[in-house]
Parts: sequence; C-alpha cells; structure tokens
Amino acid sequence: MPNPWIPRWGDPAVRFDRGWKYPTAEEIAFAKTQPTLKGVMKRQIYYPTRITDQVPWLKNFATKLPGYETALGLPSAHVDACVASCNFAVYVLGDWLTAVRDFGPASTNAMDLLLAGSGPAPVVLPVFTLPALPEGVASVPPGALNRLFDLVQLIKASPAYTDTIGLDLGIVGSSVSPHAGEAAPAVKLQAVASGANQAVAGSPNQAVHITFKKHGHMGVYIECQRGTGAFEFVAIETGSPYLDDRPLLVAGTPEVRKYRLRYWDKGTPNGDWTDIATITIN
Repeated sequence: MPNPWIPRWGDPAVRFDRGWKYPTAEEIAFAKTQPTLKGVMKRQIYYPTRITDQVPWLKNFATKLPGYETALGLPSAHVDACVASCNFAVYVLGDWLTAVRDFGPASTNAMDLLLAGSGPAPVVLPVFTLPALPEGVASVPPGALNRLFDLVQLIKASPAYTDTIGLDLGIVGSSVSPHAGEAAPAVKLQAVASGANQAVAGSPNQAVHITFKKHGHMGVYIECQRGTGAFEFVAIETGSPYLDDRPLLVAGTPEVRKYRLRYWDKGTPNGDWTDIATITIN
C-alpha cells in the first residue's frame, strides 16, 4: 500500500536537506498539533511618524489613559508617569519646537550679517526665549516614549483589553508601508537660489533642497561633508524636504557638499546609510 503522506513544499514535517523523506507516524502526529499562522498582516507601530500627528496622539492618550487604569489593572505610578510624559512631550513637540523653528531664520540672518554683512554697528545676536510651560506641566526624565510603549504592552496584555479600548487609545497599528523593508531612505538633492525660500532670504549663496523618503520611519538623520572636511551632523528631520541653508565655508567660492542619510526612530539613528549624494553650490 502506498504511503498516504504526500510531501508538500513548506510542510513542517517534511525535510528536504537530503532529498524527500516521509515522516514517521509520531512526526505526523506532532506536526498536526503545531499552530499555523494564516492571513497574518504585518503591523507597524501605532505611534505616528509625523510630529504634527504625534501631538494629538499624545493628547488623546494622556486624556483617556486614566479612565482605563482600574479596569485594566494598570500600575498607578506608571500611568501617572506616562500622563506626565505625554503632557511634557506635547509642550516640546508643540510650543517649544514651533518657537525653535521660528527662531531659526533670525539666527541664520544674524550669522549671515556677521559673516558677509556690512555696517558700523556691532552684530547683536537674537535671544531665544522659552515659551511658558502650561499649568501643571513639568519636565520629565529621558525615555518618555519608552515608558509609553512599555505601558501599552501592559495594556494589551490585560485580560480586560479589547480592540475598542485599543482604538480609543490609538494603540492599534495599521498596515505596514510597502517600502517598510527598505534598508535606507531615498534622497534627492537640488541647488536652489537663496531667495527661493523666505527662511534663507538674504543669504549670499545657494541652499541645498534635500528631498527624502523615510519609508514609514519617524524621520531621517542627515550628515554632510563640506569640502575636504569630515562628515558632520546637520539635522534630524521628520518631514521632507529639508533645506540646508548654511553659508559657504569660503564666501564666493563654489563648494562641494556630500550628503548621507539614515533612518531616525525614537531618538536613535538606525538602518544603513544612503549612497553618498553630491552637489556643488555657489
């Protein structure tokens, strides 16, 4: 009587390292007890990648989290720490970051005036003033997102957890981007006239317009080599494009700039560097 077991490629009970081999009755019985994964969709982290989306996410999580503390059996100290972390992160990603970015053009103009401007009066550098903290908000120790993600694991492990709760808290992920497996960002450089962007109005040289694709990651980590110098950190950017409007090392002399990018997630650069992209500006 022929063996009724028909070997199929991929069956866990069939070995192919030395050709076809029919399993024993014990192996067949064992294989049938093993769980199989069918139709499982890859998930991405539920935390938004864009800062503009992170602020409302954090506000929602901080507002609704205390309401689930008792039902889910969450440690009250951890809940309080995460609410405090959310509130301070909202301040940093909202009011503070907006003020920093508004301060950037003033800093650039002062630097350009110092290096390539004219006039008898000494250069007066602008002073950055921190926006006031909202009432009840205070600074927190490092690792705010780590605390949040650890608590989310506790939430999802609770016997009382449901998809309805997950959706309400915003901790249910969506499908992964089709480019999520890319080892490095995509990058494109373009030289633009200094007057093409208000942020560099008055700059004596061209700026570099850096367009990138972060493939589902939180942001990119940008380094640049100018002339014969070493690669140096330029910026962490979460939204394309980024404009590098630094002045030339030698005013009036064309300059070769080389750029490389990596992914940036949760405060850490990761992934492979892009191929070096080169551009000359003047």
